[in-house]
Amino acid sequence: MASFLEQVDEKLAELFSGWNSYTIVIGLVIMAILVYPLLTWKEPDTHPLVLARQATASPVRQPGESAVYRSLETPYGYPLKTGLNVKDPGAPRWSSGRNGDLRDIWRQASGEVRSQQEEKPLPPGKILTVLGREDVIEHSHDEISKEVNIVGNQIQQHGGKRVGIYLPNSVEFLTTLFASAFYGFEAILMPYNQPHEVVIDYLRKSNADCLLAEAGALPLEDVIKGAPSIRQAIWVVERTSRHMDWNQVPEGAGGKLEVAVWHDIVQDQQSAAPTSLPDNKSGITPGNIVSIYQKAGGQEEIVEFTQENIVAAVGAIISALPPRQRINPSDLFLPADSFSDTYCLAHTLAALMSHSSVAINSVAGPGVDLALASRRIAPTIIVASAATASKLHNTINPTVTGTLKQYSHYTQTQALTNGGHLPTSSFLTRLAAPQSPAIGTTPGKLRILFVAARTFSDAAPLSSSELSDLRVFTGARVIYALTTARVFGAVTQTHLYDYRRDAGPGHAQSGTPLASLEVKVKDTATHKTTDEKIEGEIVVTGPSVQSGEANLGMVGRFRDDNTLVLI
Repeated sequence: MASFLEQVDEKLAELFSGWNSYTIVIGLVIMAILVYPLLTWKEPDTHPLVLARQATASPVRQPGESAVYRSLETPYGYPLKTGLNVKDPGAPRWSSGRNGDLRDIWRQASGEVRSQQEEKPLPPGKILTVLGREDVIEHSHDEISKEVNIVGNQIQQHGGKRVGIYLPNSVEFLTTLFASAFYGFEAILMPYNQPHEVVIDYLRKSNADCLLAEAGALPLEDVIKGAPSIRQAIWVVERTSRHMDWNQVPEGAGGKLEVAVWHDIVQDQQSAAPTSLPDNKSGITPGNIVSIYQKAGGQEEIVEFTQENIVAAVGAIISALPPRQRINPSDLFLPADSFSDTYCLAHTLAALMSHSSVAINSVAGPGVDLALASRRIAPTIIVASAATASKLHNTINPTVTGTLKQYSHYTQTQALTNGGHLPTSSFLTRLAAPQSPAIGTTPGKLRILFVAARTFSDAAPLSSSELSDLRVFTGARVIYALTTARVFGAVTQTHLYDYRRDAGPGHAQSGTPLASLEVKVKDTATHKTTDEKIEGEIVVTGPSVQSGEANLGMVGRFRDDNTLVLI
């Protein structure tokens, strides 16, 4: 034993005899490498097995087709989500609720009724209009309900059945949309900022008999000639232009067209208009919503959605997020895409029903600057187009130059892809942050960015690396969705906690089906489903699909984790 201890003592003496400042530095570096990961380690935002199988597949498949893929909320054999599960006051808590319609969304948003799922009444969220750098206006829910009654009566009394809405994002747009449900006419959602001849062609093809547009946006002489079915025009006039006379009817109209101004109608009837809206027993059937879907090359597809399609999509969008991350009253929701896009509109309706505050900015549409759209507000949730997200990425990415910034970006990307969690702010990330435009007045407050990739669009779909970069640049979780003409809302969207990054510049995976529909692929001449791969032409069926079924005309592949990726 003594000899053994003497040998140990001899070795230790030999070790420390060569100890100097260099060995101290090397020892500290080794210690830091071993200890730092233990001190900074964070659990993933979700368990990896949750991302390993994100959708369920039917146990059998038909010849020439893949299995049918569904959301984990509604596995195969269970009914798809069909609505909002609206429970009327006094109904037993254990009873099933109604699917509902747009009227129920506004009643819950305004606080007229509350969901029985709420433990305590939630205050209505704010509805704000952002006027660029000038001002932010808050709208009263009672005043909006009055305007719903006034405008609904105006259109109804003049025989309006199909109302073309050609407006930027505005409270008047939403008011007319809800008026269509309470007063039984159909709303035609027309893409804004289009050439005159295109808009007039939309009015003619959609058989609109009433036009609601921004004052001066269209020449009435051309409207009368190109769309003779129009019998009434209502101008929405900006505050700075209300001193002008907008009630003039073009010569030669011969009484065929009546012209009215929104603010004049409201002012004349505001004192006598009730805040209570027609109830569901009034015998009025809510009108359908007509969407004009623009495709690449100037083509369009006119699709008519029923109230059942709308509420099924809104209900699925609400429940698609994990419970702790769903839209709630503390959120400020900013629709940075046009209300004429059904994905953006569905999320706006979901935000209203969830008592979130909604900031409406006319600076909205494909390819907008998010820094401009979010001036004077601090949004926590934004919905935007793929063109807008790509523009944001192309603005920030070139500023990631230099060794320090590139290393900071690398460590944040590793935290996402390997660590499975959003990177936290550190001294290094603050020191080497890219020169990115501030989104909102409180940078870092944004928590979710919804991005919609439209089929047959001029905008290129995003890659997996671009989505990962957007998470790093914005500090928010990014949800990427696949949208199409004949599906209200979305076909598929990615999991909130799926931060994985695929190699290569190809299409990013577009996630899994929402709970209101199911997806399968059919064999084509060049793409067939085998034991090794599942690919073909994408087909969707379900309550949120116009006519119940739609062939997207695009080829996709289901991966091993049951997520869909376009080919």
